[in-house]
Amino acid sequence: MIHKNTDNRDKWIARILCFVVACCLWLYVMSDQNPVVEKEFQVPLSQRNLTEGMITFNVPDKVIVRVRGTRTALAEMPQSDIFAFVNLSKLSVGPHTVPINARFARGDVVQVSPTVVNLLIDVKRSKILPVVAEVVGSPNRDFIVDEQMLIPSEVKVEGAAKRIEAMEKIVVPIDIAGRSEDFTVRQKPLAMGKDGMDMQDIVIDPAEILVRTKMKQKIQTVEVPVKVSYKGKLPEGLKITSATANPFKVNVSGTPSATDGLKELELEPVDLSTVTKDVSIPVAIKLPKDVSPSIKTVNIDITVDKTAEEN
Repeated sequence: MIHKNTDNRDKWIARILCFVVACCLWLYVMSDQNPVVEKEFQVPLSQRNLTEGMITFNVPDKVIVRVRGTRTALAEMPQSDIFAFVNLSKLSVGPHTVPINARFARGDVVQVSPTVVNLLIDVKRSKILPVVAEVVGSPNRDFIVDEQMLIPSEVKVEGAAKRIEAMEKIVVPIDIAGRSEDFTVRQKPLAMGKDGMDMQDIVIDPAEILVRTKMKQKIQTVEVPVKVSYKGKLPEGLKITSATANPFKVNVSGTPSATDGLKELELEPVDLSTVTKDVSIPVAIKLPKDVSPSIKTVNIDITVDKTAEEN
């Protein structure tokens, strides 16, 4: 009887030992095929328990979270299983250093980078401001901006009270480089601070402005000297003692490309064969292309005298 009990006990011990060995082998195989590893993830940083009517800034959008888990778990998991947050409960207006917390549903959080965030809490404020179009670039040399229509012409801005106070204007940059025709674009408005910097933490509603730009031809006026020319010959016994253009400079208007290189205005030639005495002859201006003179004729005042042979 004693021998039989001993035999049963030995069998159970053997079974237990086999089970333990099998478990050890399973753990060995699993650790070899699916080891515990560490991996970094960039995850959004959320804010919790912020007092109503308050706003934060200098809070990063994302942080780096290093986690530990099995290779299979880390490979197959959705990134939403890792989340990071700052607890803003009962924090008042002013600067604060707040620790960043992280949770991982399938393993352990090893490290969060950065570990804290230096943020500022302020009262939330909103304001209605006009929108100003700010021209960027240069149009075709012969054109300028005639009119710009902004739809809407006002926007609502929202942000920290101190940041709202530091804001100077809302601008919409409009690139007119090389433009010569009317055009319409949708553009993002920018909040500009008194220091001239873009205040990206200010929320602007609406987020887009429709801008209709009308162009018109640029006309400028320049003063250009006239050039007197002659044809024919004076009658025998006469010589010119003086010839003066009146006026000797004429204002002409036109586009920059038509007037910038204009050095002088040519006149129709004066026929000397008709000059028998002192005379004032109206002479037409030869009009260059695409320019308009302030007057169409110039008087050439000619004084003549008899030659020495006749004296």
